[in-house]
Amino acid sequence: MKRFLIYTIIAAAAVCAASTRVQAQMKSSYFMEGSIPRLDMNAAFVPQRGYVNIPVVGNLGFGLNSNYLSVKNFLYPNPEGSGLVTFMHGSVDASDFLSRMRNRNHLNFSVRDNIFGFGAFAKRYFWSFGLNLRSETSMTIPKEFFEMAKRFNEGTYDLGGFNLESDNYLEFAVGFAFPVRILEKRVDVGFRAKGLLGAAHASMNIESMRASIDGTEWRADMQGTFTGNITAMDFSRLHGQMNLAEVFDPENREFSMKRIGSWGLAFDLGAETRFLDDRLKVSLGVNDIGFVSWSKKSAVTGTFDNLSVSYRGYNFDAKKGEDDIYFDSPDSVMVTIGTPKASTRMLTATLNVGAEYNILHEAIGFGLLSQTRFYSDYTSTELTVSANFRPSRWFTGTLSHTLVQNRLGVFGVALNVHPSWINLFLGMDYVGLRYAKSRDSSLMLPLGMKSLNFYFGLAVPLSKPKACGRFPDRTKRCR
Repeated sequence: MKRFLIYTIIAAAAVCAASTRVQAQMKSSYFMEGSIPRLDMNAAFVPQRGYVNIPVVGNLGFGLNSNYLSVKNFLYPNPEGSGLVTFMHGSVDASDFLSRMRNRNHLNFSVRDNIFGFGAFAKRYFWSFGLNLRSETSMTIPKEFFEMAKRFNEGTYDLGGFNLESDNYLEFAVGFAFPVRILEKRVDVGFRAKGLLGAAHASMNIESMRASIDGTEWRADMQGTFTGNITAMDFSRLHGQMNLAEVFDPENREFSMKRIGSWGLAFDLGAETRFLDDRLKVSLGVNDIGFVSWSKKSAVTGTFDNLSVSYRGYNFDAKKGEDDIYFDSPDSVMVTIGTPKASTRMLTATLNVGAEYNILHEAIGFGLLSQTRFYSDYTSTELTVSANFRPSRWFTGTLSHTLVQNRLGVFGVALNVHPSWINLFLGMDYVGLRYAKSRDSSLMLPLGMKSLNFYFGLAVPLSKPKACGRFPDRTKRCR
């Protein structure tokens, strides 16, 4: 049983960290003037040309990040030779391992997909429109869970504090940017308004969990609350004490247009100006200042007082066709459905502050970006340095390195090809430099990575501005 749990935890950590609320904003694209994804980071950024995104794949980003969970926190050098051992190995001190954990360990996953979008110049303004699918999911794992896994003494543990939140919605965005004169200094300013239509929300808070371990089984008895909201879904048939299987039975819910009512508003603001004969660019962007109000019309809420799960590990020796993972069936679990309530949730706002110094007529730029994300229960700040290359008017590339949360050991890379007939963007912010072999040398595991994101964009360019005086620095490289 101990061996089963060890491999299960390591596998989960590797998936979370090695493929690691995915950052939905591509930091490496912030100083790439030809790229379209940078509009999501600062509403004042105006591309060199108008554009029409290819539906669905025009602007796609996803990623996973954590505050302190990474593979290196679970794997240690093998004291008996090459390779690595898990944190469960006797040579790993329990206090050392637990000091790497925090009381609340967070995993955040987000997706942003542009269903349709375009931007165009009109007189002094650059207008943009986008229809986006947004998804943000976060999970909190208490430190006591890792203490139980490390010490693994038979007995009972109190693991209350697990929670899960997921918000999924459609975003209708309209933005515009234009240059103004402030104290004889030209400043590009931008504004974007967003109408939000809630699609689905789910939350679960495990207020108490008592886990017991014996020689053959890990068992957890939980108490907590849950909330769900699916737009246009009627849950009015659910009430009182019910079997969990009945809650998920499609016959107990139906589609109703009268149940559409979850909505929200959000705003993006941005500004950029230049100093030192336009060699130094300084910018500020604030994104996703807003909320989603989830209607009680399509909501279901409840409590569970006696939810039990039994786990007997992963069977590495299972034959083909046999079950590998064993869980108790939840068919007999009873939950109490309460009165549905409306709820309002703030979005994960982001503050971007950037500065870039350019040389060789802007062929090379050196950038510094501070990004702060305001989650519901904590704040995360990262500092990114980058070198940005513009060898021609239709190609840009960036190499970046993100500090603070990731310290050393990861870099970012982004490429943007944007001639007059196509605009193709591809990039990642977190690419690991340090890898190590597992004990049996069958896997190469990334060390130090807590995050990963991937961004892809494909668009058809439109005409450039008709007058260079309106956005002079945006047009001179696309003549």
